Amino acid sequence: MLKRVSHPIRLLIVDMLLGKGRMPVKEIHEALGISQSNTSQHLKSLESVEILASHREGKQIFYSIQNHHIADLLECVNRCAI
Repeated sequence: MLKRVSHPIRLLIVDMLLGKGRMPVKEIHEALGISQSNTSQHLKSLESVEILASHREGKQIFYSIQNHHIADLLECVNRCAI
């Protein structure tokens, strides 16, 4: 789990989703300023280790945090890094 979330883009994705709850892929990729395909690769990587969950609504795919322990894990890492 730490390996997957350690990438700077993935950390930004997790942080955004912790703050907003859920977001569509388009909104995530626009906020990050990277291509939609690159964003999707990062999202799938986080989903594969059950950090994120996806939900389709019509043509849009929404992502949200599946494992809320990730917030505790990142807080612990931040505390230890100081």
